[in-house]
Amino acid sequence: MMLTLKGLILRERNIGEINKSVSVITAERGVIDIFIRGGQKSVKNSASTQLFSYSQLCVDEKRKASGHTEYYLNSSELICSFHNIRLDIKKTALASYFCELILFSRTEQAGYADVLRLVLNSMHFLDNGKMESDLLKCVFEFRLPCEIGIRPDLVGCACCFKYEDDKMHFDFRENKIFCDECYVSDDDTDDMVLDKTLLYTVRFIALSEFEKLFYFRLSERYLKKLTAFTESFIAYNFKNSFKTLDYYKSIR
Repeated sequence: MMLTLKGLILRERNIGEINKSVSVITAERGVIDIFIRGGQKSVKNSASTQLFSYSQLCVDEKRKASGHTEYYLNSSELICSFHNIRLDIKKTALASYFCELILFSRTEQAGYADVLRLVLNSMHFLDNGKMESDLLKCVFEFRLPCEIGIRPDLVGCACCFKYEDDKMHFDFRENKIFCDECYVSDDDTDDMVLDKTLLYTVRFIALSEFEKLFYFRLSERYLKKLTAFTESFIAYNFKNSFKTLDYYKSIR
């Protein structure tokens, strides 16, 4: 069956001496691998199948007797190359981190439109430089888990339903917030204290519409607090370290 999909290239891999495959995030199929015959040699599809390219891909979908589905590229057309990202080593590192997070949490299924929209918007703001890269990183780190089903309960205290307090506790184990009076824990490593400003920011990233998500600023003080929170959230829920994140943080 022939399919036409729009997707962002997350990874390139050489296969043998002339072929290659690409991992692509699409709205209709989630994250899939597409085999490209002669992909290392041919220039026909080179621009549209390189890392970070957003392209229209015409693919042959073949279902095996085992139930596994394979995809083979027939033709492609570049929509956006995010050219400016490739010119800046820090932007390249951050874009690579975005891709690694998606690949780690990959699912081959329908209903990935919001995840695709999130990464495309993030790449757009990274490309044009209209949002500070460390803040953009925090937005992506926290919103991605929310879009794949790990959205925390942020409405109010999980016990008394208090909406906010001077000090609220986010319990990573429970994925919920608690007010200072209700929170009881024997292990502080699962807890991070959120003041009113930080709680508002976390709620905004998790719950706001895409049209508003990238249009806010934070002071350096609160950016450091937000970074600690989003990196801890990723570490706790993904149980993995990411080399691209380590590399990004090493670039100053």
